[in-house]
Parts: sequence; C-alpha cells; structure tokens
Amino acid sequence: MPVRAILFDHDGTLVDSYPGIARCMRLTCRDLGKPEMTEEEVRGSIGPTLEDRFAELWGEGQAAEATRIYRAHYAVHFLTGTRLLEGVKPTLEALAARGVPMACVTNKSWDYCVRQLEHFGLLGWMRVVYGNRQGFPPKPDPAMALAALEVLGVPPGEAVLVGDTAIDVRTARSAGVQAWVVPSEYTSREAIKQEHPHKMLENFEKILQYI
Repeated sequence: MPVRAILFDHDGTLVDSYPGIARCMRLTCRDLGKPEMTEEEVRGSIGPTLEDRFAELWGEGQAAEATRIYRAHYAVHFLTGTRLLEGVKPTLEALAARGVPMACVTNKSWDYCVRQLEHFGLLGWMRVVYGNRQGFPPKPDPAMALAALEVLGVPPGEAVLVGDTAIDVRTARSAGVQAWVVPSEYTSREAIKQEHPHKMLENFEKILQYI
C-alpha cells in the first residue's frame, strides 16, 4: 500500500537536542550531588521519558526530584542547545507540497517540542503534535501514534513512523505502521537492526524517494 501519512519522532529525527540535553543532565547531576554522567549515559537518555530514565539511573525515589531539576535547567537551554538537522526542512516542505499529512509523536514534553518546532519553522507542517505529559503512555506504547493517525484520518496500514531509535521501531510495529529509521550519531545501529525496521535510510532526504 502507498504511504499516505507520516508520523515523525522529534529528538534525533527532526532536531539535534543532544548538546542541550547533555548540559542539563550534567547540571542535574551537580545539583543532586551525583557523579557526572558519561557520554554513553547521556545518549541513553534520548528516547525514554525523563521519569523513566531517572528511575533507571537512580531509583523511583529520586526520579521526581531529578525530573523537576532537569526541567528547570532545560527551560533555560532548550533552544540554545538545539539545532535543526540537515535536510529536514526542505524534505518537510516537499512532503507538504505533495499533500502528505504529517504529525509529530514524541516522548519529549509536549510544550518544549512545540516551541522547538515553532522556532525552527516546522510547526506549520504538523497537523498534530503529541508528547509527554498529555495523558498518553510513552512510546513504545502505540497510543499517541494511533491518536495522531485518527486526527490525520489515515489507517495504520497506510502510514509510516520515521524515527532514530529502537523505541521508535517498537512503537511503529505496535501501532501497525511501517518503521523507517534515519539513524543519528547518538543511536546504536545494532540496537535498531535488532528491531527489524522496514527501512534504514542513510539520510533524511531519502524519505522523498519512497513517498
């Protein structure tokens, strides 16, 4: 079946927010008196929700406080620590010109995602944005992906989810949509391949070859 709609992940797919995330993670460690995170530990924080990641690192008892501290720092650095990824804007513009409906589904807090999309001039192409703290369980649960497809009016079998992590592939498969991956420099290609995505794209612009 032809692809009639595209769902996009946010961090690592549309934007590179790693510098801002890394800075805020290290500031959070400082404020909590924890050892500074390694680069590998910071990279492991891209994809899961903050609450889940901090619970994994330091236990449920500190997850809420760590999340509060991180968000206070991120409110300062969420734009200056983020850049638009190469090829994203012209590709979304071309998809919009072809009449392809698009949405963003992310484990990032909804408000920061929307403000970053707006800052980089991408928000107008997204029919809907769903993220953390909107009442949806986090990916890989398929709920927000399925809710977005309802808004777009396209069944799962005619849609694709484009992301950069194994979580995105699992989300797509759970939702019954195709999983396309554009690996970022912060994600493990081996971990992604183990989830068997439908397509591994060498760059973002390759999306246009399959739509």
